[in-house]
Amino acid sequence: MYPVGSNGASQAILDASCLAMHLAAGPTVEAALARYDGERRPATSAIVLANRQGGPEAVIDMVEARAPHGFDDIDAVASREERKSVVRGYA
Repeated sequence: MYPVGSNGASQAILDASCLAMHLAAGPTVEAALARYDGERRPATSAIVLANRQGGPEAVIDMVEARAPHGFDDIDAVASREERKSVVRGYA
C-alpha cells in the first residue's frame, strides 16, 4: 500500500491481481469474491486510515479542535501558512 496521496491506479492493479488469483483458484465466483474481500479489505482499510492522518483531514481536525463551535474567519483559527504547511507535509 502507498499511504500518501492519490494512488487509485496502484490500488487497482493490486486489486486486479488479487481478484484474478482468487477467481483462477475457484471453485465459485462467490467463494473467490469472499477470499478477495478477506485479503484486500484489511489493507484497504489501513490505507484509508493512514490517508486520514494528513492533508485536508488534518486541517479539518485542527480547525475543529480550535473552534469547536464554528468560526467566521478561518485565518483567525489557523493561518494560511499553517494550513499550507499541514497540506505540504501530506504529499
